[in-house]
Amino acid sequence: MSSRQTAPGPLIGLGRISGAQGIKGAVKVRADADAATTDPEVFAALGEVWIGGKSYRVLEARRHKNQVLLCLTDVLSRSRAEELAGLEVQGDPRRFPPLPEGEYYWFQVLGLAVVDAADGTLLGHLESIISTPGHDVYVVRQGEQELLLPAVEDVIIEINLEEGVIKASPPEGLL
Repeated sequence: MSSRQTAPGPLIGLGRISGAQGIKGAVKVRADADAATTDPEVFAALGEVWIGGKSYRVLEARRHKNQVLLCLTDVLSRSRAEELAGLEVQGDPRRFPPLPEGEYYWFQVLGLAVVDAADGTLLGHLESIISTPGHDVYVVRQGEQELLLPAVEDVIIEINLEEGVIKASPPEGLL
């Protein structure tokens, strides 16, 4: 464990510990719907994760079936790993490695205003993202109205994090 036990600020969810793997204390992390990433390289790049309000240094991160397997400081036995089962794993958003241009972590875009690229009309705010095999689907909500937008180049025209806006061109007949 790190000597620092005060979180650096708002943390981003990475998933939940689903159990232990092996006898040396590795934990399995299952991504949930709001997880920022399922990429083991991101866990390794973060260098540290927060579990149950405590900081743990990431010693190793690798894919194991559809989960991420983590080896952490001070989690050196199966019984210690099992104690963490069910807890959320979080990371400091300032430590996430940069993505290639045009790619974003979900936590960066959730909550952004979505406007019609043609006339600037507010369509709502990005409430959630549905991951599908073909492409993600953006769930945009304004009050009781829900709009499902395919996250493809023809529909999502621009994402501007600085302005906090997503410009979209909804398919004809959708509105």
